[in-house]
Formats: sequence, C-alpha cells, structure tokens
Amino acid sequence: MRAVTKRIFLHVGSPKTGTTFLQQVLWSQRGLAREQGLLLPLESFHDHYLATLDVRQLAGRPETPPRAAGIWQRAVEEAVAWDGDVLVSHELFAAATESQATAAVEALGVDAEVHVVLTARDLVRQIPAEWQEHVKHRDTLTFQEFVAQLREERKGTWFWRVQDYPRVLERWSAAVPAERVHVVTVPPAGAPPEQLWTRFAGLLGLEPEAFDLGGHRANTSLGYEQAELLRRVNAALGDRLPLPGPYPVDVKDLFAQTLLTRQPGAKIALAGDDVGYAVERSRRMAAEIAALGVDVVGDLDELVPPAPASPPAHPEVTGERLLQESVTALAALLEACSGQRREAQQSLRRLTELEDRLATRPVRTTLAAVSERSRAVMAVRRVWWRVAGRLRAVRRRA
Repeated sequence: MRAVTKRIFLHVGSPKTGTTFLQQVLWSQRGLAREQGLLLPLESFHDHYLATLDVRQLAGRPETPPRAAGIWQRAVEEAVAWDGDVLVSHELFAAATESQATAAVEALGVDAEVHVVLTARDLVRQIPAEWQEHVKHRDTLTFQEFVAQLREERKGTWFWRVQDYPRVLERWSAAVPAERVHVVTVPPAGAPPEQLWTRFAGLLGLEPEAFDLGGHRANTSLGYEQAELLRRVNAALGDRLPLPGPYPVDVKDLFAQTLLTRQPGAKIALAGDDVGYAVERSRRMAAEIAALGVDVVGDLDELVPPAPASPPAHPEVTGERLLQESVTALAALLEACSGQRREAQQSLRRLTELEDRLATRPVRTTLAAVSERSRAVMAVRRVWWRVAGRLRAVRRRA
C-alpha cells in the first residue's frame, strides 16, 4: 500500500458561518501559512470560487468566467505537487451534489488523505444572515416571507441545500471516512473572533497565535432598514441591472456593501414562534451530526442557543424612516459617483499625457514606464542618469 504524503482539507461551507473571516486571515497571510506547511493553491480566493463552479458543473455557461473551466484540475495538480498540507476553502462547495462531491474527492487521487471541513452556526443567527444575503443577490422577499418559505422545508431550495448541515456532510463524506470529516462550530454570539480562528487553524495544523487577526472580520451586515430599502430597490429595478451582469458591482458592492453598511440600523432578528422553530430545528441538526460520528471541533451544544423568554416582535419600517434612509443613501451614492467621475477624468488626463509623450519621445517614454515596474530596468536608468550627469559636467568645464 502506498504511503500517504499529504493532507488535503476541503472547507466546503456553510455560507455565513465565519468563512469570510477565516479566508481573509489565510489569504492575507498566505506566505506565513505556506511557511507552516499549508498551501492555498491557485492564484486567489476568487479562483477557489471558480473551483466551486467547476466542481458543480457550472463552468462553460455564458455567464460563467472562462477561467472556471478546468480550474479544479489545476487545483488538484498544484495540491498533488505540494509536499505539505493543502487547503481549498469556499462556502459554495456546500451546494455540490453527492456525485459532484465524490468526483472532486476522487480527482485528488489515492495518495492524498482528504479531509472535509464544515463550519456550522445556529439557525437563530443563520436565518437573518441568509435573508440579507439573498437581498444582496437581488431577492425581493420580505423577511417574514423568507422565513415562512424556509419553514416549509421544501427540498432543493437554496437555503436548505447549503444550511442543512447533516445533508451537506452526507454528500461530501460519501467518499471520505467519518473520522476525516470535521465540523467546526461557531462560538456563541459575543465570543471573541480568535476562538473560531483557533479552532479552525488548529485543525489545519497551523500555529494560530502566529497570525494577525487585526482588520479581518466577517461580511459586513446590513441593518433591517437598510436591507428593506435594498429589497425595495430590487423590486423597482425590474429587469434592469441583471444578475449575472452589472448588479454585483453597481448594487451589491457599491450601493449595499459600501454605502448602506455605513448607516446604523436595527438588528435583523427572528421574532415570535420563528425563534422556537429555529432553536428546535438547530437541535435536530445537532443530533443528526452527532449520529454521523464525525469529528467535532468545538461543541455541538453551540448549535442550539437558548430560546429567549419573550421573543421580540418583527421590526417595522415606517414610511418616514424609509424616506430618511433613502435620502441618506441617495446623498452617499451621488458623492460616490462624483468621486468615481473625478478619478475617471484624472485617468483620462494621464492617458492623454502619456499618448502625447509617446508621440514625441516614444523610446524614452516606454523605458520610463517599464522602469516603474522593473527593478532591473530602473537600475539601468539610474546608471544612465549618473553617466549623463558626468558628461554634462565635462561639457560645461570644456
């Protein structure tokens, strides 16, 4: 039997379980992780997203970046060539079918010791987080409608496809033994962020305290008023600014993530008997995970928060409050557009100046531009400046 040469960790989800925080820490200090023996293959975190598309057989579609086609095989090749441990991490792997997950694992070959990792959080926090994430992706359901639909637990819906932890684990563990399937529980609300990082990094064999956690956090959340405003904007857009298309850049990134998150708002939270439903459903999932016999890093009890004695009522957004929020967002949007216009004008001026210099002194201008990007060329330029300076001095003395 051939000896195992490496461990390959597949962090497959789930969305809204601290994945952004963990990924930011690792990608921002990728070199340190590599020094400690852990490789993050491919070029960037975005490539790991593209790998989810390839694994889920979505590559090759018109709306999918061409780079996605075959990128899983490129990740496999890098992983196999590396002598140490490997991590591939993206929460959208959670949506893979059993056959897709099995094919992805089998592509890694018989020499790799494949581990599946799932981060999990209680549904009392997950449901509000997922609603606002749906709104950021052009959904128009109100919070109450969203909760009512997911309580029907219809098979195939996106929420349960990625948030039903036992089912995600079953799909991804079809080709991986239970002892190599790991659930990392997200600590309760109010716990320090380093607690989740310590659990995750320790599982990967890293030294948690060696990494800088400053400035890294989870996806910025919208307040209830801001999320409701965005939902109504989505409805008003109709077919304009489609997704895929301009929506992610113009609406999700600029309007929602950059501008609306700056405004204070009420916390999005379950109300009434929806809280009891989320607690009970979380309890069932925790029991099912325990029955699977997988490794738990943390405590499954953290997936079952205590139900509040008196659940809050659903928040209301008055017309006056929404108008105020709209005016504030509109002012911020105009300011952002003005700033982008000034940047575009400055870029155009620089481009025009460069074109003029190229027209009159093409060689000198090209060398100057290249030297700004090449240390070797810049060193040659510095030598030339010294020589030219000496020649001018000689001519002045002559």
